[in-house]
Amino acid sequence: MPIDQKKALLIITIIISGFILIVASTSIYVQSIIINGNICGCFVPIPLLIPFFASLGLLIGSISYYIFSIKSEKPKFEIIMRFLDAEEKKVMEEIIKGKNTQAKVTKSTGLSRVKVHRIINKLIQKGLIVKEKEGKVVRVKLSKEIENKFSF
Repeated sequence: MPIDQKKALLIITIIISGFILIVASTSIYVQSIIINGNICGCFVPIPLLIPFFASLGLLIGSISYYIFSIKSEKPKFEIIMRFLDAEEKKVMEEIIKGKNTQAKVTKSTGLSRVKVHRIINKLIQKGLIVKEKEGKVVRVKLSKEIENKFSF
C-alpha cells in the first residue's frame, strides 16, 4: 500500500473513531438523563440528536470517499527503462514514439532486422509490448498493462 493511501487510511480511522466516541458519549448522556427522569431536553434537545448524528455521519462518509477516490499519479515509464539494455531502450523509445511496425523500428534504430526481431521477442517475454500480424506487416505496440499503469 503506498504511503499516501496509508496516511489517508489513518486519517479516516481517526475521524471514524472520533465519530464513534461522540455517539457513545452522547448515548451515555441521554441514558443518564432518561434514568434520572430529567428528560426536558434543556441542555441538548433530544429530538435534534438523530438528525445531527445522521448529518455528521454523512459528512464523515463523504470526506472518507473523497480521500480514497483521489487517484495518485501514474509512475513514470523511465523506471522500467533503467532495467533495459541500450538496444532494448532504443527499440522501446521508437515504439513509444509511434513507430508501429517492426520494419519502421528497424529503420529508425539502425539495427539489423534479426537484432530487432530478437529484441522485440525479449520485450514481449518481459510483458512490455505485444506483436500483432496483419498480413505481411508486423505491428508492435505497448501492452495494455503498460499503457494503463505508466505515464509517458
